[in-house]
Amino acid sequence: MSLSTKKTIKLENLSFFGYHGVNEEERLNGQDFIINLCISYNMKPSDKINSCIDYILLYNFLKEKFNEKKFNLIESLGEKIILDINNQFNNIYYIKINIRKPSITVDNNKDFINVELEYSK
Repeated sequence: MSLSTKKTIKLENLSFFGYHGVNEEERLNGQDFIINLCISYNMKPSDKINSCIDYILLYNFLKEKFNEKKFNLIESLGEKIILDINNQFNNIYYIKINIRKPSITVDNNKDFINVELEYSK
């Protein structure tokens, strides 16, 4: 009998520059985004990289998907990233992504806008 264990990878406080947003200034000048990604997947015990999800591969995949297309809504960006991760890595059963816009200021409030999406099989 072989054992299967739950594994979680967290990529936290990733900083990406992008052109997502509704306002013309956001789409023309771009802005910084902070992304936190958490995935859970099943794997059999092993010490070989090909038996798990390589977090550097996951990081590069996330970065590519973040820059692939401009989105008006960060909710739509998050949904697309979740869909693409789910299609690329078949043993993932849980994904949570948080996308933050740290440069948005309203009144005296700074770094307060973020969207979080969760997916589970």
